[in-house]
Amino acid sequence: MEKSRSRAIVCSGYLFILTNFFLGIFNIIIGLISGSLAITSDAAHSFIDSVAGFLIIISEKLASHKKLTKHRAKIERITTIVIALIIIATGIEIIVESIERIIAPEEVDYSIPVIIVLIASIAMKYLLAHFLKSTGKKVKSKVLTASGAETMNDTWISVTVLTSAIIYLIWQVDISAYVSLIISLVIIKVGLEFIFPHLSHHHHHHLES
Repeated sequence: MEKSRSRAIVCSGYLFILTNFFLGIFNIIIGLISGSLAITSDAAHSFIDSVAGFLIIISEKLASHKKLTKHRAKIERITTIVIALIIIATGIEIIVESIERIIAPEEVDYSIPVIIVLIASIAMKYLLAHFLKSTGKKVKSKVLTASGAETMNDTWISVTVLTSAIIYLIWQVDISAYVSLIISLVIIKVGLEFIFPHLSHHHHHHLES
């Protein structure tokens, strides 16, 4: 039972890495083509998730080692904090870039192919989030369930990026730097919730009530 649980977590971790890596590549290309900071910020978030996937696999392999099984909770906690610090550092970096872009705007060039790639990206993130959450519940893995919830956050972030692209196509108003700023705050919030889980629980409690 423990072996099949561990295998499910590791396989999900690899899927998490590959999907986010390819999403990151796609988004960085269309971000550079369109000049949209919101899309490149989204790409950065996907790459962070790839790194987080590696940490999930490493922590699971360590935790399932015979000599380290009793330290499983501690290993998972340390992994979570490391992931959180990477997430927060990236969020701060995106805030700086967003403010620079607001002060000195640059030309953006959204097109229909960009919109299509964004829609495909949203669909992939949604499917990945659903898979991680259902697998996490099935094998009772908090790490996978949290990764699924975080990927669902990413899906909504991508929806806001798509919205800013459509707004530009219709009204020629570029709000991508402001959207990027919002994305960075969401990224930092996610990082803080990993370190201080009670923030997340408090938030969900309000949503449920």
